[in-house]
Amino acid sequence: MMIILGVALLTGCRSSETASIGMVKQSGDWIYYTDNNDEALYKMKTDWTGKTKVADNFASGYMVIQGDTIYYSDMGGVSKIQTDGTEEANVVDVGKESSFGFEVSGDWIYYSTKPGSIYKIKTDGTEKAKIADISSFEGDMKVSGDSIYYADGISLFKMNTDGTGVMKLSENVVIHAVEGGWIYYGEKNEKGEYENVNRMKTDGTEQTKLAEGTFTAIDGDSLYYSKDGWLYRENLDGTAAAKMNKVKMWNILDIYGDYIYYGEYSGAAYRINLDGSNKKQLE
Repeated sequence: MMIILGVALLTGCRSSETASIGMVKQSGDWIYYTDNNDEALYKMKTDWTGKTKVADNFASGYMVIQGDTIYYSDMGGVSKIQTDGTEEANVVDVGKESSFGFEVSGDWIYYSTKPGSIYKIKTDGTEKAKIADISSFEGDMKVSGDSIYYADGISLFKMNTDGTGVMKLSENVVIHAVEGGWIYYGEKNEKGEYENVNRMKTDGTEQTKLAEGTFTAIDGDSLYYSKDGWLYRENLDGTAAAKMNKVKMWNILDIYGDYIYYGEYSGAAYRINLDGSNKKQLE
């Protein structure tokens, strides 16, 4: 499972060119991406063939691809559509409330609404249940196995997916990912900026600093982070760090297998190999 947090590596002035590519996700042998010009979702094969429009009116800022189903955020909450463009349906209707975001785990969608309620619902839209009300919750939440990891203010907690077994794990934690029995997290400094890449066991023990930089992604057995405008990769335990990018990348959109997808400040998006070779533009 790949986990990513989009991160800007370079700064500059946006050109007069209209932004084009929004989200990019690779799933298996297919690339799924949104075009901001016509608010549509497209897919094409990783060999750049078979481009197909999946859906119109796809003005989403977040999507999760699970098997043949795409789950995505919309104005009404969370909807889903098959990867061939069929069976579009709204799963979560938040009504007049505002949603922070959602996670998909197995047959369940976990989502939160302002000011701080967490719910779960089956992916078929049944069995909706409120899990918890959290006083200082701002949407920082990850689901792994039978546990939900979330921030209440600046404190990190975990609880069972039914809302029981609440346990405080640590202070001043920004959750990035939960993988293989570890929580990968950052810290917020006095300026409100995220810094450092750390990890701890899911019971809150063995807290370790892995790198100075900003978390970008976990893909397989590799951790990616940015530092001083460069992208680095290292093992999940913080060893064998190496600089990756040989081309300028402003915004990392996805890292999957041998590929990095990234956007430029103009709105154009590209795919390159991990070594910086074979640059191709998404259109």
